[in-house]
Amino acid sequence: MCTMAPGLEEIVKEELAEKLNSPDISETARGRVFFRGKYRLDELCRLSCVDNIYWMVSRLPIGTRKRDLEQLNEKVRKMDFSGAKQFLGIKDKPAIIVSASKRGKQTYSRFDLADYVTELLVGTGKFVAGDIHEHNFPIRVDLDTDSCAFSVQLTTADFRFRGSNYGYMPGGIRPTVAAALIRVSRPDKEDVFYDPFCGAGTIPRERARMPSRRILASDLNPDAVACARNNLPGNIKVFPCDARKMKVRDNSIDVIVSNIPWGKQIEVENIGELYTDFFREAGRVMKDQGRIVILTDREEIVESAEKMGFGISQQAVVSLHGLPAGVYLIQK
Repeated sequence: MCTMAPGLEEIVKEELAEKLNSPDISETARGRVFFRGKYRLDELCRLSCVDNIYWMVSRLPIGTRKRDLEQLNEKVRKMDFSGAKQFLGIKDKPAIIVSASKRGKQTYSRFDLADYVTELLVGTGKFVAGDIHEHNFPIRVDLDTDSCAFSVQLTTADFRFRGSNYGYMPGGIRPTVAAALIRVSRPDKEDVFYDPFCGAGTIPRERARMPSRRILASDLNPDAVACARNNLPGNIKVFPCDARKMKVRDNSIDVIVSNIPWGKQIEVENIGELYTDFFREAGRVMKDQGRIVILTDREEIVESAEKMGFGISQQAVVSLHGLPAGVYLIQK
């Protein structure tokens, strides 16, 4: 199983098909895609749009009352975790930490569920209890109404953030979401790529993971420019610039991908005017058949794009910070 920001499931399925040679995708749920296949961990870690990857162990039925947790007793104790243990190269007793999520109306909390499963597994003598700082076998329990799915997390905690040595700015997105936006843009090795609202540089950093002719990044905020320069490799040109007056030549850009301001974490006086001015400039700098991918929760994006002569279509709706945001493909 792999997890992703809810709404990106179809984009992730495309990436799975491309990078894992058409795996057997068995199920899709909100924020999750289940698939079968024989892969090495390094192959799975090439996926860029997913937050985490899990080894599925079992599914068990369970009731909604707290006393129904006892239904798990024998089956959890007999559950076979040997495949995940071998895959991760763990020879001693794994140090476990159990996390749980739940959907539906139950009289017990997800913490009750996690604690109960921890107690059962440690009680078998095959595991020891770890904690948030010291563990090597993170177990996940997903309860959906009356069924529990058990899995083991294969990726490390910083997998989705591409490591820990990275600065962030308010209103930013995580790298896996940036990778999904780039995938929507249909990247090509000959692209001149530009993010004119680059913030900390997350989107151009993800674009740099694949070949391109050139990558540009700019922001009006000098703190963002400084942060992006620290985060990005030296071959990416980072410069201060107002996206309404781009310091870029006419007809020079193939692709723009950007997490444009939503007017929430970063205050904007007139969001519709900003979007219209941006698209006016984008029309000047984009090549014919150029592609723009924008992430925003503001409906003004459609009117502003069409006013400036662009075609616009919504490719996905992704849940971020508790808000539904549209992923838009816009073409000249």
